[in-house]
Amino acid sequence: MKFNRRNSQLRHESPSAIADSPGEVGRYKLSNISNMDKTPLPFEYLSGQTYDQQGEKTIWVQGSQQSGWEKRQATIQLTTFADAVPRVKPLIFFHGLDVGPTILAEKARYDPRVVVKFNPKAYANSANMVEWLDEQVIPVLGGWPTHMALDMFRGHKTDEVLDTMRAHNITLSVIPGGCTSMVQPLDISINRPYKDILKVSINKALVKFCAKEVLIDPFTNSAL
Repeated sequence: MKFNRRNSQLRHESPSAIADSPGEVGRYKLSNISNMDKTPLPFEYLSGQTYDQQGEKTIWVQGSQQSGWEKRQATIQLTTFADAVPRVKPLIFFHGLDVGPTILAEKARYDPRVVVKFNPKAYANSANMVEWLDEQVIPVLGGWPTHMALDMFRGHKTDEVLDTMRAHNITLSVIPGGCTSMVQPLDISINRPYKDILKVSINKALVKFCAKEVLIDPFTNSAL
């Protein structure tokens, strides 16, 4: 927090006039104070659960076989700004290589308000970070000094990422362990309720499908 306050002070010695312009928080406009965070999205929410007709006293659970989905996950990357304007699209990473006609066809099925990427680990690396900065973040900053809070993931602190940030007047504020509750608004206010809403939505959809005794492929809308 001391680091954030110190770097928010006006820098009158700066040769750039835009850097000396006061904002709502020292040298920063609210539209240039941001926080980005990633959260895992599991593919399986029903581990240890099952559905049956209401009133049944005995419910059989097949425990000898597992689908394997409980070990798979994607990652969603969200970005928020202090003025609450959603300038950067949510970004989802899935397992896989980001090439080939199958991947391109799958990407086309997603809502255009979401960016979909494929990664061997389903998690952003340094190259993904630079790409994200170049394609989504830098174009919306207006050239103004920007404060960005990120966690201590090593992919946020590589030379390529830091050089890109410096070139565009972005001050990186790395959140130390134990400080999430003070300087990580996404983790406190958005990620947890988001995952709770997602879990409830998926469970409701599964109850509806099971009641019809049919499962629907979300990509083809056909019965499985």
